[in-house]
Amino acid sequence: MARKFDMSAAFAAAVGDVSKSDTGREEIEYLDLALLREDPGNFYSLDHIDELAANIQLCGLQQPIRVRAAEDGGYTIVSGHRRRAALSILAQEEPDRWNAVPCIVERDEASPELRELRLILANSSTRVLSPAEVAKQAQQVETLLYQLKEQGYTFPGRMRDQVAAACKVSAPKLARLKVIREKLVPEWLSLFDRDALPEQTAYAMARMPQNLQERLFRVCGSNPPTGGSAERLLEAASSGAEWGPRFSCPDGSPCRRGDTFLRHDAENPFEMCFGETCCLMCSRSKSSCYACDRMCAKAKALRKEGRDDAARAEGERREKQQREYRSAIQHSAARLLKAAEAAGLDDSVEINPRTYYAAVSVADLRAYAAGEFGEKYFYSNDLAPGNLDHPEQIAKTLRCSADYVLGLTEELHPSGVGEDPWHWWPEEPKEDGLYWCVKGPLHRGGALYWWSAANRRWEDPAAGGFALNVDVKLWMACPALPESMAWERGEA
Repeated sequence: MARKFDMSAAFAAAVGDVSKSDTGREEIEYLDLALLREDPGNFYSLDHIDELAANIQLCGLQQPIRVRAAEDGGYTIVSGHRRRAALSILAQEEPDRWNAVPCIVERDEASPELRELRLILANSSTRVLSPAEVAKQAQQVETLLYQLKEQGYTFPGRMRDQVAAACKVSAPKLARLKVIREKLVPEWLSLFDRDALPEQTAYAMARMPQNLQERLFRVCGSNPPTGGSAERLLEAASSGAEWGPRFSCPDGSPCRRGDTFLRHDAENPFEMCFGETCCLMCSRSKSSCYACDRMCAKAKALRKEGRDDAARAEGERREKQQREYRSAIQHSAARLLKAAEAAGLDDSVEINPRTYYAAVSVADLRAYAAGEFGEKYFYSNDLAPGNLDHPEQIAKTLRCSADYVLGLTEELHPSGVGEDPWHWWPEEPKEDGLYWCVKGPLHRGGALYWWSAANRRWEDPAAGGFALNVDVKLWMACPALPESMAWERGEA
């Protein structure tokens, strides 16, 4: 009589629903750690054991290990391989505490296939599995279910749905993993099993022709393409791309760089060339920046020759430009040096031609005027009148007119002669003397007042010491008067 297989019941038994079983109540037994052996059929990886050991040491073993008695007196682990490995680490330091392991010993008469299925179901609920482990698990579950079917078990619905339920994955994902397991070449499958090949990449490559997969492994090796790159390669291959160039080199020999073109397209999925364009004709091999890394030696030599020619031309252009700049700077420096020497300035005095540029000293002006520039590189004539940011400050430092600094006149008035004689109040005169003052608008006129530097006030020039309450707006020193207008300041 056929027995109906209940996946939920098998799962409950696998994870330890031990309240009842066919042979009676199951109980926890404490077994010596040395008696617990790994199941040879266990294909799950034993990773993160140190973290699990630390957790067990802190919180204790929260779930007993499920085992089955072996013929040699030991016990084969059904579920709990990682826990057993973690306990082995802890027992090295504290054997008295961790050598006695709580276990549930299975004593039912289940077939080896059903026991192995229980192992898989238990691990699928307690582990975070990699795609490779899920694929192995699904393959093994399918084999076991077919063996159980031969033993008289029946399964409702499709076998694929039963396998998906056992592995706790969706049916489409199960179908993808099946394609990977059956179609991926051994070289890539080995990486997939080591979790070194992403599932998306593996699924795309599994749908490629076998020879293309092998070529990709030769050129990419342990650095597989991304999932997106693999999908684009698959699309190109489905459209007829073969990455087998049909053109010839300049010497007439056929191009034999097909795998290199394939590697290029695997690394640059958005700039695929499919091996249809010779490197010597490709714009990426001639680009001054971001050039193709996979171009042939002939293209590299041609590009280097072109870059050398461009560098040579650029060097000649720079040299010519420097000669022009230095000639212009020499002329501008000579004009400014003329003003500095007329004012008797020391070589250490500096001017600032540009706001964010270094200052230029009188000694620098002297060297530039003599055509001595050393190794200094110029980007323009910073001393040109049109490039000066603050000509009024330079004129003040060189004690000449701003018109001279700006090149509007060649007439030099050293030591301040020729500067605007007028001063705005509240600037005050620094010396006693007679000053012409303007009190307001022109229709209000002006007058001559005496400035007392000691008292800092305007006074009547005819009556010394007599203060005036006047609102002076502009003032200038009274020039020397002719003898016919000579006068003496009276006392108040």
